[in-house]
Amino acid sequence: MRPLHEKSEELEHLLLHHRRTLAQNTGVPFVRLVYRPEEEVACRRLREPLERGLVQKGVAVETISCRGVIFTHYEQRERLAQLFELGHKEGRRLSASIARHARRELTERLVSGAERLRGDGVIFLADVAFLYPYLQLGPVLDDCTNRITPPLALVVFYPSEVDVDGRLLFLGQRPSGYYRTRDLI
Repeated sequence: MRPLHEKSEELEHLLLHHRRTLAQNTGVPFVRLVYRPEEEVACRRLREPLERGLVQKGVAVETISCRGVIFTHYEQRERLAQLFELGHKEGRRLSASIARHARRELTERLVSGAERLRGDGVIFLADVAFLYPYLQLGPVLDDCTNRITPPLALVVFYPSEVDVDGRLLFLGQRPSGYYRTRDLI
């Protein structure tokens, strides 16, 4: 993988000068900035000045964090303690239910962010490691297709490894499962 600062500079250039054309080859204006999981802190440090720089140049930015997405549905219904009790008994069935609710929650956050930007700007999706192991990002990106459209852009800060076959492994654990993003590796 290239150094993180190079990918950050390329991302800034794309967002400032080519945001309206990001969807030309893929059909979606989605970009993944891929970094090694151990670079999480360094990525966060690069993301903040990138956001400030874009805003200073007139590009609106909305940051959506994945922190808390997994359990939001259960917290709002005061069922979090019950969820943890069921975890021992229900296993896979419970995991599927958690994933379904988390997918809906994250999709709603992204679409709401797009609405707040009024169709023009950049959405940063951060802290995606918090989705593991329950939710894969591919279905959420599918849900956002045709809902986040140019001149909007969605940037996913994606902690991943590249295996010997060139596949992206989210957190070094599982294949990414989504192929339409423009990947900065």
